[in-house]
Amino acid sequence: MRRLVWTAIGAAGGIWAYRKGSEWLDQAREQGVAVTIQQAALNTTQAAHRLSAVVAERGQQTGREQQADPGQPTPRADGGHPGGRN
Repeated sequence: MRRLVWTAIGAAGGIWAYRKGSEWLDQAREQGVAVTIQQAALNTTQAAHRLSAVVAERGQQTGREQQADPGQPTPRADGGHPGGRN
């Protein structure tokens, strides 16, 4: 039964992806190649900015967690345990 469910989900996802791909291709033909490339570059740039914001936010959260619990030793850069034991 599980296989049938996942097969149906996969088929629905494939149909959705095919339709979205067809829409994208039709839009690309209407707009021309230059505009399509510009749009793809803009989307990539926006995704990179979002990713860097998420990474920065997680880094700040990690910093706050380390400040909140100063009794925990920080790991060494070489992968060994603090205190010299490996």
